[in-house]
Amino acid sequence: VLAGHEGPVACIHFSPVTALLATASWDKTVKLWDVFENKGSRETLHLSTDALCVAFRPDGKELAVGSLDSQITFWDVESATQTGSIEGKFDIAAGRSSSQLVTAKKTASSKSFTSLCYSADGKCLLAAGKSKNVCIYSIAEQMLLKKFEISTNMSLDGMQEMLNRHKMTEFGAMALIDTASDGSAGQHLCLPGVTKGDMSSRFFTPEAKVSCVRFSPTGQQWAATTTEGLLVYSLDSSLTFDPFELSVNVTPDAVLKQLH
Repeated sequence: VLAGHEGPVACIHFSPVTALLATASWDKTVKLWDVFENKGSRETLHLSTDALCVAFRPDGKELAVGSLDSQITFWDVESATQTGSIEGKFDIAAGRSSSQLVTAKKTASSKSFTSLCYSADGKCLLAAGKSKNVCIYSIAEQMLLKKFEISTNMSLDGMQEMLNRHKMTEFGAMALIDTASDGSAGQHLCLPGVTKGDMSSRFFTPEAKVSCVRFSPTGQQWAATTTEGLLVYSLDSSLTFDPFELSVNVTPDAVLKQLH
């Protein structure tokens, strides 16, 4: 049991090289623990806002931390000093939900990266969160290389910057108006912080977001788990599996027999 954080722990990550464990917490700190020496945390990295996600570089010498203010900060593990930072507030570009009262620009200030992953060579960083965009950053230049949009499905919540004018009335957005006239509960509005909404509702609209991103060990591909399902992006555009003259006789046993 590792005790020391004063808030909920949002993310943990083991170093791929040494026996170090990094824990990111809502108490605005990231702690590095030596799991074989039960002497408390080895280092404490202090941030300006709550830490949401953490990732080690494949060589274990650098740490990337995503915080609540949409910033990604880079730390040297040996000296526990900050080596750089990336401002991702404008890159994540969150859309506006139909039941939100604030604009997309104001909403984007509360959106942040919740999943980070280094590439195999440690030169690029993949970042995603509660938005339709997945960003790839160059760590050396600390700039955005490419931004991917996970979906073009406009029926998802949070896809558009502005609300659809056809769904606006003189009293405001249709999603916010209680239309029940028979004394029933009427329109169920989402409480702040609730991500699911009312699943039994007939007009439930899922929110466009990315829950996790990961690079492949070769660095040629990366995958993202999204509202639309599992998406795999690859640099290899050629067809890798090309079956030829397949018949009923081609079975795994027959293949193994031929190999012997």
